[in-house]
Amino acid sequence: MYTDATAYTMAQVGLKQIEEAILRLLTINPQGLRNVEITNALGLQSDLQGGSRNYLAYSVLGILLEQVKIVRDVENRLFLKV
Repeated sequence: MYTDATAYTMAQVGLKQIEEAILRLLTINPQGLRNVEITNALGLQSDLQGGSRNYLAYSVLGILLEQVKIVRDVENRLFLKV
């Protein structure tokens, strides 16, 4: 596999922008949002045929959880900004 520093940087900038968009959305929705609501609000729906859908937003939410920038209300399936 060939790598490219520019492509990597572009991907990291894009990831940071998605993270910031999610945090902004959760700031204006302090009651929390479900993954599907975040996905739809930001236009991040996947077009994959089959059962696996909308993993981009879910993956970014996982990163934000690890960074403790958000928390998850498991019972209500909501993500909330810390």
